[in-house]
Amino acid sequence: MHLATVLPAGILMVLQFTPVIRQKLIIFHRINGYIVLSLLLSSNAAACVVLPHKQGGGARTATQTAEAFLVVITTLGMAMAWWNIRRKQVDQHRAWMLRTMFYLGTIITSRVINFISSPIISRMDNYYGVWSCDEIDFLYKNLGMAFPEAEYPQCLLPDGALDPWFRVAVKATHLLSKPEQYGTSHIQPFGANLWICIAVHIIGVETYLALTPRESEKLRRISYEKQLEAGFANPGSAGLTPDRWGDAERWIPPK
Repeated sequence: MHLATVLPAGILMVLQFTPVIRQKLIIFHRINGYIVLSLLLSSNAAACVVLPHKQGGGARTATQTAEAFLVVITTLGMAMAWWNIRRKQVDQHRAWMLRTMFYLGTIITSRVINFISSPIISRMDNYYGVWSCDEIDFLYKNLGMAFPEAEYPQCLLPDGALDPWFRVAVKATHLLSKPEQYGTSHIQPFGANLWICIAVHIIGVETYLALTPRESEKLRRISYEKQLEAGFANPGSAGLTPDRWGDAERWIPPK
């Protein structure tokens, strides 16, 4: 369900940031926006269900906390974007949608970096993961290979049967001939990569927003006109704006 919802949401999100659609096809933009939000919220809910059960050995805690953090900040970002557009605060709607999309982009960036870091930790030759014997057996059976008894004799009971609950240390090695070691070389660095990418994306989107003040001001003026027409109190600042909820200077509408 996670992939079934997040993939179409990613495709439809491209349409949300297409200027022609955003400016000329407003009804489509609104409907598509609600579809994207629904898909992303469903994706986050599915991710929460999967988090405790994904394979990962000793590196799972770092990855799990990073993924949970992504669920929280993307959900909050979507909520802030939705509330601001309900209040016709277009500038803040833009800012929070950009933040949310940048946060979601972490998943793509972290995968790219992971393909780079996997051979690196393999060459360092001192990283290990923890796998259950049942996980190794399942992997080898799916690949049509025999269980590597010589590599993991601890997995065998005295009668020669496999002990599915016993756990063994698996070295991180970038070798396709040893799939469990190849998998470990990708799993072990993933948590650190994910946290690094989260930090990079947060800094990146805030830098972009800081470098586009003219666009924000233009949308703030549009917000003022829409809020004034709708009869909102504090037109120009009817949404969640810094001058209402922080110590920013009060925004004064253009004359």
